[in-house]
Amino acid sequence: MPVLDAHAHLFPPEIIRDRHTLAQRESAFSLIYGNERSPMVDYEGLAAYVAEQQIESVVCCSFPFRDPGLLSQCNDYILEAARRDTCIIPFVMVGLENGESALQEAERCLKLGARGIGEVAFYERGFGSSERERLHELAAYMEGKKLILQLHLNEQVGHTYKGKAEIDFREVVRFVEMHPNLDAIFAHLGGGLCFYEFMPEIRKLFTRVYYDLAATPYLYSKEIYSYIERFLPDKVLFGSDFPLLSFNRYRTEMSAMGAEGREKVCYWNGRRLFGAP
Repeated sequence: MPVLDAHAHLFPPEIIRDRHTLAQRESAFSLIYGNERSPMVDYEGLAAYVAEQQIESVVCCSFPFRDPGLLSQCNDYILEAARRDTCIIPFVMVGLENGESALQEAERCLKLGARGIGEVAFYERGFGSSERERLHELAAYMEGKKLILQLHLNEQVGHTYKGKAEIDFREVVRFVEMHPNLDAIFAHLGGGLCFYEFMPEIRKLFTRVYYDLAATPYLYSKEIYSYIERFLPDKVLFGSDFPLLSFNRYRTEMSAMGAEGREKVCYWNGRRLFGAP
């Protein structure tokens, strides 16, 4: 069975080397990667994962640095990796504090082959009306250019961990309403927002919204896969959150799904969104 991993992270070697220095001036980065035990990989590490676990395609995401220089540095590295290795689907990041510079960087990266923007995350302040407004102009641009948004959303109950933030689902719904032609991936099963698709109005509104499985083994019991197969078989993408986890970590638990369900989640849903390899 071919596998498309819709959520992995990639960093230039110098970012990994200087992570402790960067963590002192980038507080969100410090939350996620300040601890040296938090795994980070460059292209060589990603290539080893792809070869070992026979991944056909992998979405490589950047990090929402505040420093525009770091954003461009990481974007260029991911885009260059995608030029070297056609299995990589490159996602880039732009600064969200300055709308004009965000659009300029998005346009620059689009010309160099970017397929999407993400993983957009508000680790420190969460997602509310101000974050929705910050994303509005960029999302409108992305709709016109057929770029895909990957948005970090986390669950609002359960155990705590660094980077877990308050997410106002009403504002996320409002964001989707405002951008009906935007293809979006809500990471981590949308922090549970996927369960609201039992509401007909949400199901109808979220026709272009997908969810990925990133970090699911840390968040939900394996029964979640039976739920996905029954209720969301065409809307969930396999995403490992590599190097935090790899496909092998999910493989056994996903055996609770039938062959058709596994193939949709692990490959065909992603192919429908991203197109041919």
